[in-house]
Amino acid sequence: MKTTMKCSNCGAEVSNLTMVHGKKQWLWMLPIMLFSFYPIMRMSFLKPDHTEHLAIKDAVRVNADRDLRITGRIENSGNKTWSGITVEAEFYAPDGRFLDEESVYLRSEVSPKGSENFSISMRPSSEALRAPETKMIVKVSSARTDPF
Repeated sequence: MKTTMKCSNCGAEVSNLTMVHGKKQWLWMLPIMLFSFYPIMRMSFLKPDHTEHLAIKDAVRVNADRDLRITGRIENSGNKTWSGITVEAEFYAPDGRFLDEESVYLRSEVSPKGSENFSISMRPSSEALRAPETKMIVKVSSARTDPF
């Protein structure tokens, strides 16, 4: 059995049926599509950069018995609250050769124009890390903020 469709006006058999949206329907869809893509774009491409807002202040290296401790403070100069912050300490020999690194994840948030203390404890892999001429670079390696 073959299904057929007939025109309600003239009674002729309709062999092809196409549904096409007119220009008015597409113009209504454009603002809806733009409005729905804005949150995705904001979360993906328009993210604020943590390096512009978060800075390490007063980083100090303390040699304890067999451990090495780095303490300092993170300052937020921006107007957003940052969370999920990872602080990383890298150690370099006087000739520029990379020696070791250690990081810590902070569970607390840093509010706008606020600061938060951090401490990184590690057991050095070599005595070269304890030497005063060893260069230490402490930085914020990652952080996140609410996109809205």
